Amino acid sequence: MIRLIAAALFGLLMLSGCQLPQTPGQDLQTASDQTDARRRAGIRLQLATSYLEAGQNTVALDEIKQAIAIDPSLADAYHVRALIYMNMNERALADDSFRTAVSMRGNDGDLLNNYGWFLCQQGRYGEAVPLLQRAVSAPSAGGPAKPLISLGACELRHGNSADAEKNLKAALGYDRNNPVANTNLALVYYRRGDFAQARQYAQRVNSSQFASAQSLWLGARIAHRQGDGRTQDALVAQLRSRFPDSRELTAYEQGAWDE
Repeated sequence: MIRLIAAALFGLLMLSGCQLPQTPGQDLQTASDQTDARRRAGIRLQLATSYLEAGQNTVALDEIKQAIAIDPSLADAYHVRALIYMNMNERALADDSFRTAVSMRGNDGDLLNNYGWFLCQQGRYGEAVPLLQRAVSAPSAGGPAKPLISLGACELRHGNSADAEKNLKAALGYDRNNPVANTNLALVYYRRGDFAQARQYAQRVNSSQFASAQSLWLGARIAHRQGDGRTQDALVAQLRSRFPDSRELTAYEQGAWDE
């Protein structure tokens, strides 16, 4: 399975959401089952995916256009095109591609997760939440953990902390050390004023190799609220050293503790 595309989708909540679809040839199919057109479209799809991962969006778009021209029935191509348009901030075009992909394969958990998170980023919670709920129970490459995280993070954005907590804890049942789930759960408790609980979940991330600008800044804010200047300073020092160009360090330097 192709690795996650993180940069375009993390945002403030650090959600690593998008999972690229598998290329043709999945399940029990072999090369002999494919038509010549499907094989040629599959090659273009693979090239588009590689360029997308490398951040070469224009080249990726050109390759995916050729894949669709060769085989318009290839649902994965529309999915990848949607992700390319997301990276290019072409929201209407991304939405249209997602809709086409879902109309062709509406029980793909990775596709539903990616489209649901896209809608959540646009503040379209009424559309996003049902899609993400469907994604939790739909077949996907990594099981329900990723859509549960997406659903929890989306609920948190929507101000529904109770459901956010429930879904993020459910995700941790599959992967206790998932840095995205732990960071978002720490944010749930931070906003609730339960700084002891928030600190517990933030520390899981900040004491690991997966510490991010978001988790370090959240940990520093928690320590600030607890009056723990030593921990606060240590986390800010890490933030400054590891993420000198981050918006989180800028927030610290501006004294935006309550951002």
